[in-house]
Amino acid sequence: MIAFGPQLIGRTEKALNALLAVALADEDLVETQWVALRLAERSDGSRTLAALLHNTTYAPDTAEVVDSLIARGLVRDDRLSASGQDTVARIEHRIEELTSGIWDAVDPSDRAAAERALNTVLNHARSVLATR
Repeated sequence: MIAFGPQLIGRTEKALNALLAVALADEDLVETQWVALRLAERSDGSRTLAALLHNTTYAPDTAEVVDSLIARGLVRDDRLSASGQDTVARIEHRIEELTSGIWDAVDPSDRAAAERALNTVLNHARSVLATR
């Protein structure tokens, strides 16, 4: 068993990212594009999609990512197009197929503890990044 810390979080992230890559492959998308689609789906329009994506992924090329989604007709005016909505629904279904057994294997009380611990790690990491 790997102790709680950077190695466990890193290995978990890599395994889940590999599963996400499988889910995205049929749509010829990569992770950053997926994150942008999810942000466009939830956007209230108060900030540009590129700004939301940058604040979420810290990626330097967020405008290019958004432009690639616009070019494919998945995003319009920083929101999902109808085609984008269909694409997100297909990918969500594929992710559910790939990962449902993973989440079901975790006891609910362990999920709650993991949620608290990982949110603490995330919030502190964001604080460190904000000072850089």
